[in-house]
Amino acid sequence: MANGKQKLTLKLTNQERGYYSNMLALCKPADPSKVSGAEAVTFFKKSGVSVDKLKGIWNVANRTCNEYLTKDEFYIALRLIAYAQNNMKCDEQ
Repeated sequence: MANGKQKLTLKLTNQERGYYSNMLALCKPADPSKVSGAEAVTFFKKSGVSVDKLKGIWNVANRTCNEYLTKDEFYIALRLIAYAQNNMKCDEQ
């Protein structure tokens, strides 16, 4: 695990899984099993969330490698971005 962080789990409904899968496809990562930092930054900036908040979201979601997000980590980041867009707390809980 990156930085000794414990893996986070995100329970998704089938509808949410389909939505997040579509978001992953829109991101167009070179490798569909992971999203590089550069790919994620470009995609996440479209959310309208401040760069500072996006950095915090990356730090919460990223668990395996500082250079990319796995598909599950990408989905966690998307959930946290949605929270940020709705002025909700964006942390591990």
